[in-house]
Amino acid sequence: MSCSLTLYKPSEFIRKTATGHMDLERSLEAVHELAQVAGFHRDSHILIDVRETESTATHLEQMRLALEFGNYRHLFHNKIALLIPETSDRIEKANLMKRCMEAEGFEMKVFVSFEHAIEWFSEVVPLDPPH
Repeated sequence: MSCSLTLYKPSEFIRKTATGHMDLERSLEAVHELAQVAGFHRDSHILIDVRETESTATHLEQMRLALEFGNYRHLFHNKIALLIPETSDRIEKANLMKRCMEAEGFEMKVFVSFEHAIEWFSEVVPLDPPH
């Protein structure tokens, strides 16, 4: 039985780290910046680390943010991991964001552990055998 392991170096994924209070206007700017970087690094996964932030985003603001990502859908080709603090409020908000992003066609998953996010990036999806 063979096993394949991929180790990601920081240069193989894009990491956006935020601190402080998140507001909608700054978040929309961050989406634009991230889209520009993603366009240049089409083979990289994206890790958005918001563990050191405070979020007061409403459901409508989260939907607006997902729509903004959707405006740049053509630039995003790989997985997006959202790294959040492990609180019930943030998990609930992050899962709503995940559903909004999936509706826009993104592959996103929420994590409270950096290591689990990297493991997800490293997952190998088997190809369907030919019929």
